[in-house]
Amino acid sequence: MGMKSALKTILKLFATCVIAWTTSASAEDVQFKIEEFYDDSASLKIENVISEKFNLNTGKIRKPYQKGDLWLRVSIEAFQPNLFLYFENATVDEILIFLPDQEEMGLWKTNKISTTDRLRGHLLTHAIDTQKINRLEFYLKVRALSSKQFNVKVLTESETQNSLHVRYAILSSQMTAAAVLMIWVVMQNWLARSKIFIAVILSVPLFILSRLNYFGLFLESDDSNAIMFLNLNMTLFLALISSGTLMVKESFGRLLNRKQNIYFLVVFLIANIPPIGLFWNVPRAYLIVCSLGLNFLMISMLYFYLALNLRVDKNLIFHYRYQLAIFIIYSIMSMGPGLYFIAPQIFPFELGIPAYRDHFYPVLAFLIMILMLNEQKQKELDSIFTLAMTKANADIEIEKNKKQHVFLGMLLHEIKTPLSVIRFGAASLKSSNTDKAKNLIWIVRVDAAVDSINHILNQCLLADKFEFGLSGYKAETVEIYTEVIKIIERIGLLNSTYSERIKWYFGDELSLNTSAEVDPIFLRSVLENLLSNALKYSAPNSIVDLKIFEHSFDKKGFIKFEIKNQIGKVGPPAIDKLFSRYYRAEEAKGYSGTGLGLWLANQQAKEMGSNIDCKFDDTWTTFSFQVPNLNDAK
Repeated sequence: MGMKSALKTILKLFATCVIAWTTSASAEDVQFKIEEFYDDSASLKIENVISEKFNLNTGKIRKPYQKGDLWLRVSIEAFQPNLFLYFENATVDEILIFLPDQEEMGLWKTNKISTTDRLRGHLLTHAIDTQKINRLEFYLKVRALSSKQFNVKVLTESETQNSLHVRYAILSSQMTAAAVLMIWVVMQNWLARSKIFIAVILSVPLFILSRLNYFGLFLESDDSNAIMFLNLNMTLFLALISSGTLMVKESFGRLLNRKQNIYFLVVFLIANIPPIGLFWNVPRAYLIVCSLGLNFLMISMLYFYLALNLRVDKNLIFHYRYQLAIFIIYSIMSMGPGLYFIAPQIFPFELGIPAYRDHFYPVLAFLIMILMLNEQKQKELDSIFTLAMTKANADIEIEKNKKQHVFLGMLLHEIKTPLSVIRFGAASLKSSNTDKAKNLIWIVRVDAAVDSINHILNQCLLADKFEFGLSGYKAETVEIYTEVIKIIERIGLLNSTYSERIKWYFGDELSLNTSAEVDPIFLRSVLENLLSNALKYSAPNSIVDLKIFEHSFDKKGFIKFEIKNQIGKVGPPAIDKLFSRYYRAEEAKGYSGTGLGLWLANQQAKEMGSNIDCKFDDTWTTFSFQVPNLNDAK
């Protein structure tokens, strides 16, 4: 039953609209003429006005705010019963009608046209004996505390009814659309409760209230609250304009920073203060201009902030293209009333602020729907992106866990070997049958095993520090020649054959006291790692070349270290994975190592202001890095 009742109501409303638009009624059926005269002094009486020079007017009054009274002379050539003086959007403070006294020539009857009559039409035959006159001429005195922008017509009763039907149909459709919009917004965004959603929930009731007020539902029968009616109309309209600007701003999401948002909201709150003055009968002209001026300031601020932020990343222009288009349209729509109010004569069309408001509301509702749809689409894209990022992070975490698992396996294997040496060595030293010579051999082996475990643990500790940005880099002056000799000696202790296989060359262009400002521990670690790898993975008993020479780049002197070895059974390195943490080639699994060495060496080289570079061909692999030459700097 409820559905049938709602359908019946909708069909009636539709029928009313069709009848209103299709009924053949024209103002030309009544022959009338309208003339205007402006009394700047606002002191002339009707007796003085009739002798003044009036200018012809079409009935479309477009006057900006100015002090004084507007007089209109209306002449009806063929007067007939039941004629109505009909006003379109006559939101002015007072209209007085002066009709000729039919009993005494030269006298005038004065009546005030009530706000209700201005909304629904004023019947002219109330005070006129239609049997005595053929032609009627009367005067209207219009007073307004804002701009005078309305249309005035003389219509028959049927024409008046048709005009009212059209007006009511438009107002009803606007309220229905607003209610549907609010329901749709609530259904779509109730859980999200975005800032645009909140702005819409505030704006739609204001809009519906303004439409109900425009129906005249809140008018008293004695017209005692007419000024309040006019002020409320304008207050709601100005509040909607500023709320719309806020909605457009919120559509840009996080593009504005916190400081910019605060400044904008402060101006928004200030922009809503002037309309409150309408309730204390402050002239509407001043308050409207002030409020629209503040709205213009809001729009200008938003343009400035957007230009400032979009200039940093121009790719965001495409991302926010719909919001920018809506913002431009809304800027024109919201600032139009202000310009129209100040200078209506510059516009090619004739609307009047109240009529402009009727056009503004549907456009605002349409823009709101676009903003909400765009926001919903953006949220869907954000959800997809978040889901993809979550999956990607999960995949990275899984891969990281796999690498850590492999690393722990290699680490245990690397530690078990020297631990076995220590255990057998301890057992041998305990035995009373072992001679001193064998004990010395086991002591050397145990020392080497301890050094090996210490080296592995140091690598793990350093890797952990680098991951959290705690490298502990401390630069000091290091003599390169002396340091290289020490490093080669240390490598020789790891394996007696290593020192014999290293062929090193110190460039003639470098003096023996050539220095660099680096951390000696880092330099030592990088060179030991690269030399150890070259010796370990090169062809058996092959020579490893270490060259230290001067290198210039960008007019600056550097000391370059180059380690070159012949490719062994492991094969050439995989450049794209070589410096990855925990990475070890499949062919290298039979050799000792943790997968941290090259990654750690490259991190340490970066701390020294360099990168390890790797090149190879069919026979040779070459690793190199460089450090600034302190002697050259001096």
